[in-house]
Amino acid sequence: MEVHLGMHAWFAGDQISIADFQMSFAVEAALARGADPKQFPKLAAFKARMVARPAYQRALAKGGPVVMS
Repeated sequence: MEVHLGMHAWFAGDQISIADFQMSFAVEAALARGADPKQFPKLAAFKARMVARPAYQRALAKGGPVVMS
């Protein structure tokens, strides 16, 4: 994922797509389970872009924080 995001802004093209929403869970899980964001800056940046989206913020407001346990 890190290598791919180093070459592409999104997982399936130049614009955000459903693939990015699907992969956002995998990225969240990897980072929550101990992947060092300093070692994986592209994953961390992808997560930050997703979290910054207004729709993501609305989902958090309705459903609460993402819990990876």
